[in-house]
Amino acid sequence: RLHTMVIHFPIALFIGAFGVELFGLWRRNRDYQHVAHIMLVVGALGAIAAAFLGWFAGGFYLTDRNPILMTHRWLGTLIAVFGVALAWMPARHRKVPERSRTLYWVVLGLMTLAISIQGFLGGTFMHGGIYHLAF
Repeated sequence: RLHTMVIHFPIALFIGAFGVELFGLWRRNRDYQHVAHIMLVVGALGAIAAAFLGWFAGGFYLTDRNPILMTHRWLGTLIAVFGVALAWMPARHRKVPERSRTLYWVVLGLMTLAISIQGFLGGTFMHGGIYHLAF
């Protein structure tokens, strides 16, 4: 049951890091890259904890009878793995500043999209099917 409490922190940090990076581009200030990097490191640690707790809550099975749970399980695992890679990328860039940040931006954008899909799947699983967004 701790999974549902822990997930909100990494979600906010990853999406917030994307917003901070965009704000830094808009302001043309590279100082925001350092802030986003700290957010990514803490978000990656939180994502690892959330993924572990999710596996613990759902059982340690490679497949599930429920396709939404299985997709949620594996997408969450990938988010944790790519979260660690994403936290490592800015540190690598600081060592070689002339290196392009294109791959970083692609992974950060895909991470934001994956987290949005993951949240929808988790809500679908926990709140009664695809109609959980009906008002």
